Amino acid sequence: MVYYGFATGFGLSSKTKPGILLENEKYKIQFKGVMCDETKNIVSHGFEYCYDWKEVMELVLAATEKAGNDNIADIEEAIEDAMRTWMTTFQGWGLLSSILPAGAHRHVVLSLAYASFNWNLETGGDYSEEKVFDAVKLVYDNIEGKQLKSLLPKFGVWFEEIVDGGEREERKKKFTVFFNAKWLLEVKFIVEKKRVNRNLLELAAEAAVRAIERDDEIENLDIPPALFGVVRDKFRDTEWVRNYWRLKAEIEDDEDESSVQELTGKLVWPVNVGEVDGSECDSVGKMSDDPNDELKVNEKAAAVVDEVSDGCDDIVEDVPDVTKHEAEGMFSVWLFLCLALLLGVLLTDL
Repeated sequence: MVYYGFATGFGLSSKTKPGILLENEKYKIQFKGVMCDETKNIVSHGFEYCYDWKEVMELVLAATEKAGNDNIADIEEAIEDAMRTWMTTFQGWGLLSSILPAGAHRHVVLSLAYASFNWNLETGGDYSEEKVFDAVKLVYDNIEGKQLKSLLPKFGVWFEEIVDGGEREERKKKFTVFFNAKWLLEVKFIVEKKRVNRNLLELAAEAAVRAIERDDEIENLDIPPALFGVVRDKFRDTEWVRNYWRLKAEIEDDEDESSVQELTGKLVWPVNVGEVDGSECDSVGKMSDDPNDELKVNEKAAAVVDEVSDGCDDIVEDVPDVTKHEAEGMFSVWLFLCLALLLGVLLTDL
């Protein structure tokens, strides 16, 4: 990592350009990029290519080990705690000072400059920026309301499923570190949980937990007590993958429901405008609750069918030269017209 004064982590060229990957025994983390105010700009480019995100990535991997249970909420909490402490250290000061408004930490910057210029080799030993920073931090941390932790901006971390992914993404999740300070800064990563099976016991446990839906079911398994630990580990590993497919299933169900609602909306009967007591009234394809109205509609429909049927018979009788096949074809045409006419009458009366 290259340091320029107290701008720790910054350099003309960073070693952690987008695409860089780090890993531990159970997880991988890949740096994907930075968004500034929800877009790509010169600020996001600077944080992508001039800042070294390796220490942040190492913090995330260490938090997975500290949580120790593969639970996303616990990992997020461990990361936030580690970030909160790290940003007030010499290694994290470069990032913290770069995202704060200038006025928020001006007193600290001036104190660092003063302490650097007046460094006493006899009392402080050989000069280094880290020694100067630690000395200034010690002073401010003992002044009520001036502690460096009071400079921390609003920030948060969270995991998200890759909803547009496939089977290859079932073990991967998006991970974001968000800062709300001088800019809205989003640092994007991909975290992947490895599938780790080091022996036959872990392979057997992985197969066994596929039939387990809840953690409390593990207690009912007829296995030696020494095996419960590995079974729980494999169940949590399975849940990491299941959460991915559960969300995809929920999204597909929502899309199907939206499609049905859209189709239902297109099938709504037309609006009829009529006169009720001298005023206009809109009705949207609703049948009346009055049984007398329904009886009137049925009677009128029956009358229309009889009238049209008689008309069809008269027409067929008036054309004696048509063949039986032609008559059947003509009758089909008239039947279609009858149905269309009947539908028109029903819509008019509703």
